[in-house]
Order: sequence, then structure tokens, then C-alpha cells
Amino acid sequence: MRIVFLGTPAFAVPSLRALCDEYEVVAVVCQPDRAKDRKGNTVFGAVKQEAISRGIPVYQFEKIKKEGAEVLRSLAPDIMVTCAYGQILSQEILDIPPLGVLNVHGSLLPELRGSSPIQWALINGLKETGVSIMKTDIGMDTGDVLSSEKVAIDNSDYVSDLYEKLSEIGAKLLVKTIPEYADGKIKPVRQDESRATKCRMLTKDDAKLDFTLPAAVIRNRIRGLGYGYFGYNGEIYKVFRAETEEGNSRAGEIISLDKRGLKIGCGEGVAVFTEIQAPGKKRMSALDFANGCKMSGKVNDD
Repeated sequence: MRIVFLGTPAFAVPSLRALCDEYEVVAVVCQPDRAKDRKGNTVFGAVKQEAISRGIPVYQFEKIKKEGAEVLRSLAPDIMVTCAYGQILSQEILDIPPLGVLNVHGSLLPELRGSSPIQWALINGLKETGVSIMKTDIGMDTGDVLSSEKVAIDNSDYVSDLYEKLSEIGAKLLVKTIPEYADGKIKPVRQDESRATKCRMLTKDDAKLDFTLPAAVIRNRIRGLGYGYFGYNGEIYKVFRAETEEGNSRAGEIISLDKRGLKIGCGEGVAVFTEIQAPGKKRMSALDFANGCKMSGKVNDD
């Protein structure tokens, strides 16, 4: 079976590897290179690096709808697979492979449709999520579901942990699903629109911590984004790990700072920040932070 794989970030690498172990991956399509290192050199995405290491041709279309159809048609794929690719495919492209286009999506569809389902699962404080293999249609994650697998979200999970879990589970589910689908053993299931939820794209502003919210909500936001930030004395401080505890204090009031963490009052409860980064410094434990920093009063006064 000839497969064209479309994906860009590290989340998609396990799926590419799994496909390479079972099938002929004739080409990989990634988003154009945009990242630069400190010296200004172009940094390749994780999927592109993996494809190059395996000698697989890589294509990078600025706009796949306009530039990709003829190239993809020439590759004559039996099926195409997308996983965190980053562009919407036209109907013309969806019609190229006889078996269609399958997508590995990091949620239990129809919940959390969109580009950041893993982050929002944590931000929303969900106790479980999962991976869905769907047959792509012209909509945004609206295609029929071929298979899915639930995954429990541990209270200790941050976005990097959940990314790793779901990427590996998605890869295994993908290679299990393809042969069953190709042999007609799977009946696609139409998504229940009454249960559909969407997750919007995240911005830098989403990481700004609002201490009028409950401490649990603040912690979940840090878990989902990988960090949060607040202002203090006109400078920005970042937080990478947090816990919560009961307590009553004014929102944004610094309660204490010691080796156990930086404690700040919230709309409900207390946020305890255990891994922090001061301006111009590296991220550090609460103990190291407390040894080099003094704080009092209120935060978010920037």
C-alpha cells in the first residue's frame, strides 16, 4: 500500500514511524520551515527530520490547496494520512487517494474539534480524553470516525506528558485501523453534532494568569499551556509547575515564598508555584527561586 503522510510537529513522528514499519511511505508533506535558531539558521520540524533520516522525499507547500494537488496526484497514493499537519485540505486533494484521507486527532471526537485539543483537555480540567482516527471530509474534524481509544488524564499530567501518551497511542491505533478499514471491516460512524465542541487556537495572552479565578483553574491553564505568566514590579515572571491548596486571601496577594513554593491568593483557594522563572534567569525550583528573590504585596501590577 502506497501512503503519503502529512504532518509537521513531534506529535506526528510516532505515527510516521509506525506507518514506515508496515507500509511504503512514498512521500511526506510538512508545513514550510519557519523556525530559526539563535544564529538565524533554519530549524527543520520533527517530521521533516524523521523523513530525511529515512530517505523519504519531503514536500512543503505554502498553500497546499493551490500547490499540492498535481504533486500528490503524481505520487499515486492508495491512502493519505494526516496528523497535526496544520493546513486544511481541499475536496480535490481529498479525492486523490482511492481509500481517502485518514486523520489522527488528539481527542474523542466530536469533542474538542480544532487545532489544540490536547491543550484544551487539560485547560478544561477533563479527567479523560483520547485519540480518534477519522476519515477526513471538507469540514474541520467533522468526518466519520473509524476508531477511537480513551486515555485517562492523571492529575500530574502536563501538556508534554499528554502529548507523548496520545502520540504513541495514536500511532498504534492508526496501524491497527488502516488494514481493517481497507478490508471493509470497519463501519465509519457519523459524529453526533449535538455533542460537538470546538477548541480555538491559543495565543500568548492565554498564558497570562488571572488570580481572580480559582486556583484549580489557574493550575489547569499552566498544565495545558506548559507555562503561565504574571507581572510583578513591572516585570514578567513565568511559572511552569503549580499545585493548589485551600485558603482565603485576596486575589493576587503574595502569601509566602519559601522552598515549598510561591503561594498566591486566588478567587478561590491558593496557587502554589513550584517551578518559576524570573526575568533574565533560567527556570528554577521554588527553593532556588526563594534563595535569590524576595516578594511581597500583590502580583499583576505591571
